[in-house]
Parts: sequence; C-alpha cells; structure tokens
Amino acid sequence: MYQIAIVIFDEFTDIDFFLMRDILGRTTTDWTVKVLGTKPSHRSSLGMTVETDGHVAQVADADVVLFSSGYKGVPAALADPEFMSALKLDPTRQLLGSICAGSFFFAKLGLLDNISATTHPDAKPALVAMGVEVEDSALVINGNIATAGGCLSSLYLTGWVAERLFDSAKRREIHRQLIPAGQADVFEALIESSITSAIR
Repeated sequence: MYQIAIVIFDEFTDIDFFLMRDILGRTTTDWTVKVLGTKPSHRSSLGMTVETDGHVAQVADADVVLFSSGYKGVPAALADPEFMSALKLDPTRQLLGSICAGSFFFAKLGLLDNISATTHPDAKPALVAMGVEVEDSALVINGNIATAGGCLSSLYLTGWVAERLFDSAKRREIHRQLIPAGQADVFEALIESSITSAIR
C-alpha cells in the first residue's frame, strides 16, 4: 500500500489542505494518507486546528509528498530551520507535488533548478525572484514533480497522483463525488486535458 504525506504548518491555507486531504481520503484500499508537520497540531489561516500524524521528517518514507500552501505560513516555514532541514525528498523515487505557494519549498531545496513550475498568480513574482521559470498554467509536471496553481487545481494534482500510482479509473473514482451533477463529461475532459497538457 502506498503512503501519501501531506505537509502542513501554521497558517496553512484551509482549502489547499482540506480539499487535497478530502479527495485523497476517498479511498482506503490503495494508499494511506498521513498529515505531517513540526508540531502535534497546526492552526490554519482561518483558525482551524489540524492534528498531525507525525513529524515532517517522515516525508523521507513516503511514496508521495504533497505540500500545502499559505500566504503567511509558507514564508515562516521557509525560515524555520527545523522544518527545512527535515525535508529529505528524492524525486527519483517519490512523487512530489505542491499547491500554490507550496512550490516555494521545492525552489528553496533546488528541486526546480532548470525546470519550469507554477504557483498562484499572486505568488508568481516572488517565485520568479527565486530564479524559477514560472508558467501561467494550472498544473506543470516535470518528471516526478508536479506544481499546481490555484486552490481548485487540487483536482488536477490529486488526479495526477492517482494516475501515476494506478490509472485514470482510480482518478475518476476519487473525484466522482466532487463533480457537479450533469457535468461529468465536462469535468472529465477538463481534468484529463489539464493533466496531459501539463507534462513537460
């Protein structure tokens, strides 16, 4: 069974975490999801408290590592030596993904050197300032690294994870209850094309 880790920190963006956690939690047979951080619990930007399942250093053992975002939380986490030193990531054997400003962690670790990425448009100037080639795309995939821009692009990021671990049928399974009534065909075409066109 695969292990998926979602990384959070204080002042994380609620929807970025909760949407990914909800979508990936819609299966219990093919993977397990752990929420990792530096403390027993972290508080979101809207005041929600989320308990963690372990220390962020456990990302080294995960098959998939996904980073949440946070307008205030990301800069603070980037400046936290305990947090950053614990991020032992290996894109040769792990699937690595981020939503919005979560891509800043990859940039700080040098994982975006010589490849393109995306983030939320509001965060683009700061990521460009870090030397990253930033695309105005909902999803950008380079090998085992995927960056997503915009909260609702979690549909594409989680879809990519499901397809890489299994197939498109698994993607449709975890997304099925999210799709608005009468729009299954519209969303299927959008999600499929977004993932396909994101591959660099």
